[in-house]
Amino acid sequence: MKTWKFTIKPDSKTGFNAFNFCKDNGYIGNGWSGAYETDTPTNLIEAKASIRKRYNKWPYQLKHLLETVKKDDHLWIHKGGKYYLCVAEDEIRFGSDITDDFINYDLGHVRRVKWLEVPEKFISGAIQRGTIARRMIQTIKLSDKEKKYSSLLHKKLTEDPEWMPVIDHDILKENISKLYVPELFSMMSPDDVEDLVASYLQDKGWFLVKSTCFRSKPFFEFSMLNKQGKTCYIQVKSGKNPDSLPPENYKKHVTANSTIYLFSTNKNAYHGDAVEGVMPITHNEFSEWIINNPWALTLSLKTRLSMFC
Repeated sequence: MKTWKFTIKPDSKTGFNAFNFCKDNGYIGNGWSGAYETDTPTNLIEAKASIRKRYNKWPYQLKHLLETVKKDDHLWIHKGGKYYLCVAEDEIRFGSDITDDFINYDLGHVRRVKWLEVPEKFISGAIQRGTIARRMIQTIKLSDKEKKYSSLLHKKLTEDPEWMPVIDHDILKENISKLYVPELFSMMSPDDVEDLVASYLQDKGWFLVKSTCFRSKPFFEFSMLNKQGKTCYIQVKSGKNPDSLPPENYKKHVTANSTIYLFSTNKNAYHGDAVEGVMPITHNEFSEWIINNPWALTLSLKTRLSMFC
């Protein structure tokens, strides 16, 4: 089973919503409908010929949707703040075989799928990051455990849309301790990572300055104070390929009363010489702290990790 990011966004005419049409009718689809204004293909070979005749190419979007995606593959869609998991079936349709209004929707090609809306609390960091990729369709690389998690999620929510796992903190701690560190981080959204870094530092005597937590101040994620009147500034990078955080880049921000803390989900991010006053947080110390302090996990992250084993 492969996992994909997908976007439904053909060039529909005003008053014709391709996303809603697909969702209501159990499809996912894309455009290039102009090839079928006169042609009516009955199979993929004929469809390819029509597309190449009209557009002089066989676009990667069509190749993946119609050829590379296989039955039971998972396709994730993020739309309007909601997440949808679509499970692929074999049936594909072209042009007027989709709807008489296929030109107005600009739906030249669709594939039959089973739609499932998934509450955001269940969305892992890997899926969240995967769905914001720019391409209309591309793979989301998941570990075997992450694929198992998605399949279990689909099964449980299909049976009961209101389903919630039972969160046992002893089991949760055991589950986390069994994970490889990259797997643990893959289940976290960027906000999860920032929240846990803040909790980790608060446990060490730093107190969050809430007014510094806004995206309008992008160089540091937030700042904190301690009872000795000192300030620390925190930079956090997460994701599949997060930027590196060489300590030397932050030397200029260090003063007698300020410290810089760095954290990245990339364990090789802190390359270069050590800098006094710049404190990289290592994966080992951070993951060990998480295992021993499950109270710091948000309910949504506890929910995901309770299922992920």
